[in-house]
Amino acid sequence: MTLSEVRKAAREGLKCYNCNLYSWEQAPGLPSSLTRCSRCRTLHYCSKECQEEHWVKVHKDQCQLLSRQSQPFMLCSKELVGKIDFMNIDLTVHDTQWCSVCKKDAEEGLAKPGNPRYGCHVTFSMPDWEEGPRTIPWGSKDLEEDIRTKLPFDIYKLEDLKSGAEKILWLLQALLFKLKVTKYPMARSQDSLSLIELRKVLQIARVKTWLVYMTVPRETRKLEYESSTTVVNILGQANYENIMTSVKMKSGVRNEFGLWDIFKLLSEFLLNSDVVACELASLDQLGLDEFPAEYRSVVEAARATASLTTRDSVVATLTPHLKPFIRVVELLCGGLQQRCSNCKEEITIGAVYYSVDDQKLPSLPFVTIGIVRKFCCTSKLCGKKVIAERKQDFRILHSLIRAMRAKFVGSFCDACFMVGKESHRCSGQDCLQKDWAVVHRKICARSKEEVRKVKEGRRGRKEEGKHRIEGWVDCHNKAFGKKSVMDKVVEKM
Repeated sequence: MTLSEVRKAAREGLKCYNCNLYSWEQAPGLPSSLTRCSRCRTLHYCSKECQEEHWVKVHKDQCQLLSRQSQPFMLCSKELVGKIDFMNIDLTVHDTQWCSVCKKDAEEGLAKPGNPRYGCHVTFSMPDWEEGPRTIPWGSKDLEEDIRTKLPFDIYKLEDLKSGAEKILWLLQALLFKLKVTKYPMARSQDSLSLIELRKVLQIARVKTWLVYMTVPRETRKLEYESSTTVVNILGQANYENIMTSVKMKSGVRNEFGLWDIFKLLSEFLLNSDVVACELASLDQLGLDEFPAEYRSVVEAARATASLTTRDSVVATLTPHLKPFIRVVELLCGGLQQRCSNCKEEITIGAVYYSVDDQKLPSLPFVTIGIVRKFCCTSKLCGKKVIAERKQDFRILHSLIRAMRAKFVGSFCDACFMVGKESHRCSGQDCLQKDWAVVHRKICARSKEEVRKVKEGRRGRKEEGKHRIEGWVDCHNKAFGKKSVMDKVVEKM
């Protein structure tokens, strides 16, 4: 795309970020009706009330960092004095000449067998990303105006990243880099091209998560949910899963870490687990008695799996250095010694079953990854039954969560973004009181005239939930035919 095309697309995508945060209908007359932050000139709002609320909850911590700033002063050693022209160096840009990690890579030999370090993969992972003060192009109502800013947060170190989804992306990029520098043996020449395609997709996904951080409050479930949803959408549009499954490694060749195995395992979190796990977590304040009796055991098992907690433990284990694949599997299972979910035989887990491997069962006792976790021995009969049950449980759980979120759509708390059944916004009064004290008391009366922002009463919310459920049933019927799993779930509700 040309610069003018980028500006035009950005202008057409302008919206009030506060309305978007709370899923309010956007104000009429966009984009001409929008105003923007006068200091950083990046984020747009439909009203003063939206700007005030977003300022308190998100933007005030980032606005100054988004504003254009003069070059910062950098302390340097005596050896460098007189050797660096600081006037021509952007100190926020990664440069292999000054990067300490890059220097360590060269000294230690990153490609040496047994080296657990990921190395510095910035140049490899983000080749098309223009770093530094001219990093992010922002939309403007004026097509001739070119506004770009640097990022208001750190993105180089794994521990500095804001969401579990982006941490997985970082690790996947690091693993691709490690595959490259260690010259991991591919089965075919086109497999190397597929890895390049995967690298491009991961780069785009990471950049998209950064906009989430600039529009969604930190330390909320909403941040993780929006990040995961954004990543899944990007991976889906780019056909990431099919590209990954097309890659073939030379049979019988493995290194001590199992780089490609770890890559597939981490990808599975993003593709088939995180979004559903975030949606289930938003229902944590609902007791099991709120779910249809027939499906409570599935919900209970999924909650016990604690998929997001397991994912975060896996990320922590792989920080700051690589660990062997079997160690990651052990953490995933909560121990390698398990019982087959079908025949109850005691087994030692040695493999992982991925959802894309429908027709291929591992030869070793295995675990299924995702929000529905099951264990299986080497029996083909058990394998077929366990996989069939896992698939059915996942479809039920996926449909049930969507239906429950639709039913309680008017009861999502606007502070913690959790579903609350009993009270106005949340299951307790804490969120309501905190939100009132922080900002809501200043804007409540002024916002009442904007009907699109006002929540319905109990009856209205119930009707809205009913319409949402009908929409999901219709959507599933079109995709899967009449009497889909969603139909059965709704009947039980």
